Amino acid sequence: MNPRRRLYILAFAAYTTTLALMTALAWLAFQHSTAAGIAQLTVSLSGNALGGFALVLGILRDDRAERERQRADEAVESARKSEQKANEARQLADQLQKQVEQSKKEAEQLHAQAEQERRQTELERQRADRAEAELRRVRDEQQLEARFRRLEEALGLIPETGTSDDQVEES
Repeated sequence: MNPRRRLYILAFAAYTTTLALMTALAWLAFQHSTAAGIAQLTVSLSGNALGGFALVLGILRDDRAERERQRADEAVESARKSEQKANEARQLADQLQKQVEQSKKEAEQLHAQAEQERRQTELERQRADRAEAELRRVRDEQQLEARFRRLEEALGLIPETGTSDDQVEES
């Protein structure tokens, strides 16, 4: 059995016994005047004092309030630690958010750079196409001039040069 409960039961028993004894002595005191002094002395030394002493010991040994205080302290400490962890989690989330934003900016920059390079490539391709078309046009003009020269040579309008473009093309 719990020592505190034992003290409470002992105090209750002493108090109840003393109360019954006091009632009996008070009745005797009314019946006989000489018994009044004995009744008062008995009541003073009786179970009221013993019961009160046992009750005080039980209260003093009652550590429920201390345990509740400890639990409250533990709860406060736990809440503080939880708040600390929450703050750390918020800081980590902020850092991650900043990293995400930075990555997003970098991705946008890379996308813009890739778009610029694509445009530049497209311009270079168009220039190459124009240069190729110009080259074809020049070749066509040269071939046309060579044909005109051969035709003029064949007609005798100009003297023969001795080298024909066909020979040059074959080599």
